[in-house]
Amino acid sequence: MEIKKTLFFCVLFLFSVNIFCQAPLQNEQIRIQVWAELDSFPGKFEEESSVQKQKSSKQEEKSDFEKLYGFAIERTKQIAPFLMEGLLYGWNFDYTPYDKKRGVKEYWEFSEVRKFDSSINRLEYHNPVPKDGKLLSWVYCDRTQAQQLEYKRWTSIIHPKVKGCGSASVQDGFEGIKQACSNAAKNAVREYWRTMEKNKPKEISGTLLLIRDPRIFIKNGRYEVDLDFFLETDRIVPYTYY
Repeated sequence: MEIKKTLFFCVLFLFSVNIFCQAPLQNEQIRIQVWAELDSFPGKFEEESSVQKQKSSKQEEKSDFEKLYGFAIERTKQIAPFLMEGLLYGWNFDYTPYDKKRGVKEYWEFSEVRKFDSSINRLEYHNPVPKDGKLLSWVYCDRTQAQQLEYKRWTSIIHPKVKGCGSASVQDGFEGIKQACSNAAKNAVREYWRTMEKNKPKEISGTLLLIRDPRIFIKNGRYEVDLDFFLETDRIVPYTYY
């Protein structure tokens, strides 16, 4: 009986090790699923430029898949680097909450910490599948040694995990997705500090590191995004300073 138990746990251990070795770690390699619409939206077509004509002349050099899903492929190649910026480096923010009593309007500035550089991080697109009017692809990106150390810094220091949802019009295309992500980031910061600060501050600035898979979908003609972050607050300016 003891021999059977020992054999069982040995097999279980080896199976667990095998699964662990096969699963890519997010601190070494990022894997996210990205989707893009198969066709551009009505009202967004423009007169073909000379550059587009040159591209059209090269269509014969492309594969049948690229010809059929060209728009979705180009959109995916816009979305993936933008999301990787947030996952690798994070996004900076500067936020002034709305204050009716003081007559202060809401202000939100959202920018990348560092532009995505394909010469540093090569993106690989795997298993593209057309489904329900979208092209779904898995995007892989290896972190450099320096980026792995930076990610370890984020996870080793106590940074609160925050979550936010945002939306923007699908008519704005890729800019709409960026705006929806910006709105999600703003809502994440606002909701977190609303529970942490009794008195509304004048200004909050810091950095948000995108974590986990970004969830992006369309609802009622709008992009809806649901994002998770680590929050690093650099500065909080109370009204008592003025």
